[in-house]
Amino acid sequence: MKLRPFLTSLILFLLLVACAKPQTSRVTLTLQEMGFSQNEIEVSANQPVTLHLNNKDGYAHAFDLDEFDIHLKLAAAETAEITFTPTRSGTFTFYCSSPGHQAAGMAGSLVVVP
Repeated sequence: MKLRPFLTSLILFLLLVACAKPQTSRVTLTLQEMGFSQNEIEVSANQPVTLHLNNKDGYAHAFDLDEFDIHLKLAAAETAEITFTPTRSGTFTFYCSSPGHQAAGMAGSLVVVP
């Protein structure tokens, strides 16, 4: 019976895949001229996400995502990076909390799919 070693190998492979470390999604957002380079970001629930934020302006911006308690201030021409794992699916608003920036349209959506 040659089928048995094949099945054993297949089961071991599937177990390794199931136990593998989750792949991190990497998203780069540019903050410039009262906007984000992407107004919608889609990620998967329970998978790590790294946001690389790049403020291209000569004045401060912020990146806020209240549902995941993310609040970053970025000075003029500063870059920052944060990694988090969204634990629930849904659509969540990210925005710039610098005075007047969100009202000027500096906001977007993080869509977390199951």
